[in-house]
Amino acid sequence: MVSILELVKAPFVQVAGYLPKLVGLLVILVVGFLVAAGVVTLLRLILNFIKLEKGVKKIKVPEILKKGGIGLSLSDLLSEIAFFLIIIVTLIVALEYYGLVTASFTTQILSYVPNVIAAVFILVLGMLVAILISGIITLVGGNVKIAQSELFGNIAKYAIIAVSGLIALRELGGGIVLADKSRTIIFAG
Repeated sequence: MVSILELVKAPFVQVAGYLPKLVGLLVILVVGFLVAAGVVTLLRLILNFIKLEKGVKKIKVPEILKKGGIGLSLSDLLSEIAFFLIIIVTLIVALEYYGLVTASFTTQILSYVPNVIAAVFILVLGMLVAILISGIITLVGGNVKIAQSELFGNIAKYAIIAVSGLIALRELGGGIVLADKSRTIIFAG
């Protein structure tokens, strides 16, 4: 026969078994947050030391970021990305410690990161080329006295941005096929 004391004691024994893992989980999360904050501070110091903002103003990156709806400077954007990447790694480590299997999930994320980097690079490069081509078209059109040279420059700019966006989506696996020979764009589901 089970005594009342054993019935009351059983839940406390179970909680006591989970307590060390829970404390370890919280320690991992706090240390991860502190490491992320430290890395962000160090990264901002390095970016300020090399005067990144001054250099990117020359190639009009702040304008591109504002047009893209990003209200942060490039230094702040890079710092935020670094912070969240470290937090994601911390969460994965904490979940692994707690006993949840995240190996396949981690592998999927890590194998997808190069695609995201490539897509961002394609978009940024496309925007820079679009601004350059737009400026050239507007300048040449103005020199030969074409009335709508600015309109043609804007059309070229947005066409280049659209194509670079489609290429970036393809890089991310968005199911977009750009057919070279038929010069058509096919959207696949």
